[in-house]
Amino acid sequence: MTPSEAYDTGTAATSTGVAVAPVTSVAPPAPGAPAAAVLCAVAACGDLVAFQQLLARGPAVALPFLVAAVALLGVARWLWASRRTAVTLTAIAVLTALTCLYVVAAGVAPTAGQDAEVLRAGLVRTVVLVAQLVALPLLLRTLSGPVRSWAVNGVLGIGVALWALRLTGPLG
Repeated sequence: MTPSEAYDTGTAATSTGVAVAPVTSVAPPAPGAPAAAVLCAVAACGDLVAFQQLLARGPAVALPFLVAAVALLGVARWLWASRRTAVTLTAIAVLTALTCLYVVAAGVAPTAGQDAEVLRAGLVRTVVLVAQLVALPLLLRTLSGPVRSWAVNGVLGIGVALWALRLTGPLG
């Protein structure tokens, strides 16, 4: 019995006599990533419900909700499986874009349906928007250092631009 076996220091001797470190499990995801993944899945379910509800108005009205649901499910899968910075930044970009599209769609144009009435914010769409807005800070929390600072500044800049457009008139 070797000293490492007696004290179980975590090394294993090979047939050549060289100690090799054992294979460890995958590192746990960054804090906030699993919660953000669940919120993205909830928002995707809400988008699927909205897609089903709006399908009667025509595919042009309902299809964006199906695309958003697929994008959110992809983001949820990425977040659940990885803790890399690029994946988190992609998730932040997708969530920010979808949230901005909801804000713009609710404040600007009528839908392309037969009766051309403005898309009203129902319970499902409100739940989707809230889930996305809660997921964004959780995703930003998973980043570290200068990347977090750039991502936060980018999201805040987009928010300021949307508010400026809303106050000046183009977004209602």
